[in-house]
Amino acid sequence: MCKSNSCYMNEAVTLAHQCLEDKLRSPFGCVIVHKNEIVGVGKEAIKVKNDPTAHAEIEAIRNASKKLKTIDLSDCILFTSSEPCSMCLSAIHWSQIKAVYYACSRKDVFSFGLPDAFELVEKRKNLNKDALKKFEMIQIKNEKAIEVFREWRSRQKTGQKHLVKCN
Repeated sequence: MCKSNSCYMNEAVTLAHQCLEDKLRSPFGCVIVHKNEIVGVGKEAIKVKNDPTAHAEIEAIRNASKKLKTIDLSDCILFTSSEPCSMCLSAIHWSQIKAVYYACSRKDVFSFGLPDAFELVEKRKNLNKDALKKFEMIQIKNEKAIEVFREWRSRQKTGQKHLVKCN
């Protein structure tokens, strides 16, 4: 049983190494620790699950949330075999994980031919819109959609936690 950060990191790296046995996986592994216990594990599974969000960190967050029966992972620490991408950092933010330890930097991973997922974030930071992959974002105003959120907020204030029925 692990009790040190280096031990938890070794667990994450072991999961990454296990990915080498499956040609559909890239070598990324992650564990989430709560009160000195591993409560979430994840291996990169994008091609295994045909899910572009199935990064090791996302898989571990899903696993830990299910095991702990909460989306609030603020008492947890994440250990991952490489620096998380921007999508994973967003999930880490939303799950409120308090610390992230990583083994390989994004520069290390990029040097082995894997894409640099931070590239998009850096491009947006520099506002180089011509270099961004383009896709359309079109809002269709809908008062019914606004009303759903009004009702949700009202129910939150009154303590009613059930959701609005969708037709």
